[in-house]
Amino acid sequence: MKFLIIGGGVAGTTAAEELRKRDASAQITILSEEHHPLYSRVLLPHYMKGKVPRERVFLKRDAWYASQNIEWVTGVLAQHLDGRNKFVGGSDGREYPYDKLLIATGGEVRSLDEDLRGVSYLRTLDDADHFLQLVTEQGSRARGVVYGGGFIACEYINLFKHMSIPTTVVHRGPHFWTRSLLPEAGELIAKTLKMGGVELHENTSLQSLTGDSELQGIMTSGGEFSATILGVGIGIEPDLSWLRQAGMEVGTGVKANEFLETNIPDVFTAGDIAEFDDPITGRQLQIGNWMNAMSQGRTVAKSMTGEQTSFQLVSSYATNVLGLEIIFVGDVERTAAEKVHIIGSVADGGITQVFERAGRIVGGVLIGRNTDRASITKAIQEKQPFSSLNLL
Repeated sequence: MKFLIIGGGVAGTTAAEELRKRDASAQITILSEEHHPLYSRVLLPHYMKGKVPRERVFLKRDAWYASQNIEWVTGVLAQHLDGRNKFVGGSDGREYPYDKLLIATGGEVRSLDEDLRGVSYLRTLDDADHFLQLVTEQGSRARGVVYGGGFIACEYINLFKHMSIPTTVVHRGPHFWTRSLLPEAGELIAKTLKMGGVELHENTSLQSLTGDSELQGIMTSGGEFSATILGVGIGIEPDLSWLRQAGMEVGTGVKANEFLETNIPDVFTAGDIAEFDDPITGRQLQIGNWMNAMSQGRTVAKSMTGEQTSFQLVSSYATNVLGLEIIFVGDVERTAAEKVHIIGSVADGGITQVFERAGRIVGGVLIGRNTDRASITKAIQEKQPFSSLNLL
């Protein structure tokens, strides 16, 4: 049996590890765009703050792949899929045959049209190294601007604060996480940022960069701001072109059923790229977090080895900005909810949003109220109505 995995991140590597446990003699190949063995994206900010050494970020060593008899091909992009003849064409000119194929390529950061030294992204270990290099080069003259209103923006804000770099935040929407948060919840985050000394500019879009080879500032719809480091956090998007050409059904990600099977026979998907049927919330979800990717990698390996297994997990992800804890649980798409209930207030310093659809709870966002996490997760799993919750 030949298993081919496209993507060397946590979903792909977890799947490979599970496949090897389930089939000692199978041929397993991982095609990875990156040259590093598996590392924890979750630990990158801790490494950048000097809280963990760089080597601690790695979850696997080069030798692990050989010890598991896994062919690990680095620096190669998948460019072509032939579902009928069952092979993938790589950027190295090789054809990689398979019996079962897993697409676990995650997503690429959305980048700006312009680039100057000082523009920073935060997705990979190389990105983290680049940011630290910029901070070292610039020393006390560093001035930080963050462009974005989501998870990566929060990481940059925390990093700049940790390094005592003056910070301006610019984002296009009226508040952070506009697809999930109601204005009141957005206000609580904005209040926290302003109290933390951050200069905040909402409803403001980036127009251009200033500087010759090195960044000096940014021009926006709200004026010009000086910057030597620009942290860009405007989302990720997967490369779906080669899959679309192969006849794969795609939306914002690769469409899959609850068993993580795509519409092409013997082709599966997992991780950030998977847009899968979720039996718990009753609709297709695409979830970009570590817990979800690792769990899908483990589950999809069962289906790939003939034990068809439904992926069922109430996924959650916690982050914080300047000490304010923010937790997303389940399906938190505002437009997909019939009702969004609010508990708490800005004055209380904590807000929980509960998302309800078809008479049952499907998601929650907890801001400064992490004690609500267990009861909301349980309510989603058990498909309970909002009236069953007892949150004070």
